[in-house]
Amino acid sequence: MAEGNIIARAVLKALVIVPNTQTKDLGSLLAVARAEARKREQVDRNPPIRALRFFPELGVYVAVYEAEAKVKPKPEVTAQRG
Repeated sequence: MAEGNIIARAVLKALVIVPNTQTKDLGSLLAVARAEARKREQVDRNPPIRALRFFPELGVYVAVYEAEAKVKPKPEVTAQRG
């Protein structure tokens, strides 16, 4: 999974979805979550949705999805002679 000096690691990210008349059923909510995650991550394939929960006190759904975080590794320290 390493690309050059960049290492890809999986991280969890979340989206807040405010329901409306078009997002009443679970299938619509999942479709919105997948499309927004794909757009946010700028990828061609849908990132996996790991959880979808409704918070009644807020009136919103939260979708948690898995994405790849690209992290540059720390440079190796080499001894210098001088």
